[in-house]
Amino acid sequence: MKVPGACFFLAVLLTSQPLAAQTKRLHFGQCSVTANIPAIQQAFSEIKQAIQSEDAADDVRLLTKSTFHGIQADERCCFLRHMLGFYVRTVFKHYTTSSSLIERRTHSIANSFLSIKTNLRQCHTEMKCHCGEESRVRMQEIQSTFQQLDLNAAVVKAIGEIDILLDWMERSHQH
Repeated sequence: MKVPGACFFLAVLLTSQPLAAQTKRLHFGQCSVTANIPAIQQAFSEIKQAIQSEDAADDVRLLTKSTFHGIQADERCCFLRHMLGFYVRTVFKHYTTSSSLIERRTHSIANSFLSIKTNLRQCHTEMKCHCGEESRVRMQEIQSTFQQLDLNAAVVKAIGEIDILLDWMERSHQH
């Protein structure tokens, strides 16, 4: 008995993993952490358009792809730890919205960032997370730009650029 639809269904089932199953080990220098980047990307993609439409500071960028150039492999753990700490302590802490969907998604992203940051802190404690001049300078540049903006505008800008950070995280751990 031939069931053509069954093969198609099986192929779809095998190739479409739930987001929870896509958790993977990311390597930043000597440190490795577990993260579900696709779930974070999904949460961000659901709010990206709304957040970016709130961003009135078109002439200012906190993060660009060049922000991450020059950060050596041994400093990536430290830089990421500081970036995620900045997002958790400063950006998400000050973000307010009247949309329950956006609030749920930003809380989800914040919780994911906090979890990754906690693992990176453990690497730092184990002396696997080198902090050098390049990561310090880059964080100062980002924070300086952030502080030059109105707080609400800066927070919206930072959240709207999360996809740049996520892209770097995925690419960075592979080097």
